[in-house]
Amino acid sequence: MNAMSGAALRRAAIITVTLLSFTLSACGAPKMTVNLDLVYFNYLDRPIFNAFIDGKGGDSSDPYPATGGSTITGVTLNMGVQQVSWVLGGPKGAARNGEKVFARNSPSLFEVPTGARYLGIHIYPDETVELIPTRQYPRATEKGIASARSGDR
Repeated sequence: MNAMSGAALRRAAIITVTLLSFTLSACGAPKMTVNLDLVYFNYLDRPIFNAFIDGKGGDSSDPYPATGGSTITGVTLNMGVQQVSWVLGGPKGAARNGEKVFARNSPSLFEVPTGARYLGIHIYPDETVELIPTRQYPRATEKGIASARSGDR
């Protein structure tokens, strides 16, 4: 009888822990957020507009080297994977003009250095995005500069 009581007790404990886990996840722990100033860097060979990160911080950007000059201040973002999108601009008749593009990768914001104030949002010709939080005003990346110089855009 003791063995059955022990097994029943273990089963009850497992059920209780499982139900508690579902209850806590249903309550939804508060999401971690960060407040940063956004700076877009465009390494494409054309301008972009309506650039957003998780639906926030809409901006436009000329192609490199005339990029990274504007700042959108005080944007609160959830930590984790971000959805980055932009619309392609360019001269009349250019291919894909007006097309909305989403990052092909899953840019993420999991670690932000203490004291970080800025988020560099780097949009590359292969339609991938790199997010780089910094304490100082962000700069163009080596990858972006190299792709712009090599004509990979």
